[in-house]
Amino acid sequence: MKKVRFTNGIQGKGFAAALALSICAVGLSTYAAYNGAMRSAVTPKEEQYDDNVFIFTEPAETVNAEKTGIPKETAKATEAAVEEYAVPITEEPAETALADEAGLIFKSAKTVPIADGKVINPYSGGELVKSETLGVWKTHDGADIAAPLGTAVSAMMKGTVTEVKNDPLWGVSVTIDHGDGVIGYYSNLDTNVSVKAGQEVAMGEIIGQVGNTADIECKLEPHLHFGVTVGGAWTDPMKFVES
Repeated sequence: MKKVRFTNGIQGKGFAAALALSICAVGLSTYAAYNGAMRSAVTPKEEQYDDNVFIFTEPAETVNAEKTGIPKETAKATEAAVEEYAVPITEEPAETALADEAGLIFKSAKTVPIADGKVINPYSGGELVKSETLGVWKTHDGADIAAPLGTAVSAMMKGTVTEVKNDPLWGVSVTIDHGDGVIGYYSNLDTNVSVKAGQEVAMGEIIGQVGNTADIECKLEPHLHFGVTVGGAWTDPMKFVES
């Protein structure tokens, strides 16, 4: 009987020891899990990454062979490649750009429609100017060349008359296609027009006379309203003629 009780006692103590070890193991596991969770909670987001996460940092300084240790030959080769494929930025005068668009038309002979006329209202270049007649601010897409009534008006260069009309605003007007996308507009003419639609005209040929038929500019002294478009865009007619 004593042997049995002794054996049972040993077995009871062994069970208690195993139970204690199990409790300790559970406690350690719980502590490790809690400690890991706390570390994850305070770890900055940028440190939580794996092989599939990209970490973005501050932009690096401009590549410089002396600062980064990159061989000068490599840096020079990179710069040469950039220069080879870079598109050069150049600023050309408006007249040059128009000349390219109109082909050789700028090099053709031209003449001012009224040789001795005075420009009293220049081309505004898209800026708003106050109209003396209307009292409003608007663009002035041509040049007003003052001259006495009846002064002869000539074609600035050779071309074909495409239209002769009495416009409600610009009065008696003659439109001439001068070629290469250049169109000339001659307005505020007298009703006694010298050309008709479809007629070929030479540079300096008389097409009409200065009148006072443009209601939109009727408060100005007698003048020719002279306009020019190149490729459909208005341009300074006086600079075009003088080019």
